[in-house]
Amino acid sequence: MRIFHFTDQRYAIALALTTLPFLSCGQQKEDTHAQQYARYLSEAHARGQFNGNALVVEHGELVYQGSFGIKSIDPVAPLTLNSVFRLGSVSKQFTAMAIMMLREQGKLEYDQDIRDFLPELPYEGITIRHLLNHVSGLPDYNRLMDENWKTDLTFTDPKKSITGNEDCVKMLAELHPPVLFKPSEKWEYSNTGYMLLATMVVRISGVSFATYLHDHVFEPAGMSHTVVYHYVLGPDANMPDRAFGFSMEWNGVDMLPDDVHYLNAAHGDGGVFSTVGDLMKWDRILYTDKLVSRKTLEEAFTPSVLANGDTTDYGFGWFIERTPAGKKVVHHSGGWLGFITNIRREIDEDNCIILLTNNSTRYFGLTDGLDRILHDQPSELPRIFIRDAIRRTVQDEGVEAAIAKYKKLKAERQRDYLFEEQELNVFGYQLLWADRVDDAVAILRLNMEEYPRSANVYDSFGDVLLANGDTAAALTNFKKTLAMDPAFAGLQEKIKGLEEGVVPARK
Repeated sequence: MRIFHFTDQRYAIALALTTLPFLSCGQQKEDTHAQQYARYLSEAHARGQFNGNALVVEHGELVYQGSFGIKSIDPVAPLTLNSVFRLGSVSKQFTAMAIMMLREQGKLEYDQDIRDFLPELPYEGITIRHLLNHVSGLPDYNRLMDENWKTDLTFTDPKKSITGNEDCVKMLAELHPPVLFKPSEKWEYSNTGYMLLATMVVRISGVSFATYLHDHVFEPAGMSHTVVYHYVLGPDANMPDRAFGFSMEWNGVDMLPDDVHYLNAAHGDGGVFSTVGDLMKWDRILYTDKLVSRKTLEEAFTPSVLANGDTTDYGFGWFIERTPAGKKVVHHSGGWLGFITNIRREIDEDNCIILLTNNSTRYFGLTDGLDRILHDQPSELPRIFIRDAIRRTVQDEGVEAAIAKYKKLKAERQRDYLFEEQELNVFGYQLLWADRVDDAVAILRLNMEEYPRSANVYDSFGDVLLANGDTAAALTNFKKTLAMDPAFAGLQEKIKGLEEGVVPARK
């Protein structure tokens, strides 16, 4: 089984949009941008593609803000403009700001060895700048913790929860997993780097990360609804407007909580909660020198350079790009648990788009559509994931009707729907986990038929056959996977176990 999740990866994975315009050019010209933003997001919400808050600044002026959907499922309560969202990796820009402030105060240098502040770490030649730019080569601490931290407990068990960053640093120091590459050899997004940066902020300043950001960033910027936060298992009197993450069950109807994780107390790579209004204040103060100098900000918005001279598209906590007209854009997305967030700042034109969601949406391209409206171009809604189009059919009419619908949509409306191997793969496992084994077999068989050159589809089909008691057929599929991809993770052990008569427990 190989299932991929969006967890704080770069926004470049945003999925393709439909080629069908959302509004005609004539209608776009007649309506104000605010009306177009509202209509675009309203239709996205109606299609199940958006549950969250949005805000748009054009040429320094607030032109639109709106709320769509619910902030919690137990109890069901509507979002408001004051709803506070977990930002995920959008938090990294605040971590970078704290480091920039300490540098201006003379308490560190960008090219200083991280072991000056993290002496227990065994990694040589890594600097603070390497961490800021995602070029350190450090291994992923999330995976390290998943594989070694209280592995007998589930991710949502309160007893598994870490107390903070120091637990993660200690694990890195004790286990010393090897670096992925030499510093500055290449660029690779690193949550580890920003977790360590936040740890350094605490050790250098002598106060908690939450206190440092509150006193030095949030309060000066007037961001009164923004905090570094952990989590609670229900509504919190200290944050009455907090939005809670949720996801949809396999059937597209029932809602499940998606807000608790044992690593929620880790900060720096994530951990900040905020509102669209507060993020607009953040956008505005970044045009001033009230936090750090203009020179320091310019360096944050400058792409880093690798050892071989290649330029990356990342500065300090921001991705950096140019529009076709050559205008500079800095942006970042975030994804953790039920939350997907994005801030896009077109700093040469003083435009900003902020989008915060809390329902595990996979429709990352909505920001692109809003940006097209901003620039008077025909806007488009994201293509509908085929899983979203057929899962209700499985519940109401059965799996064969759902497969027939899949084939009809692919034949007649392929431009409107996104057909991907991963969509059917995830759907098959969702059905398996819901004990709808026969339905899972049918969906994963369809996936195998649709993508016969993928090794992963045979592994997945083997898993569901194994759950259905067909050990021999499962083993055949696992061996086919191994023949196609000898490096497929964990497969040799699975095959060896079955050949020895050991049937793995279903996870």
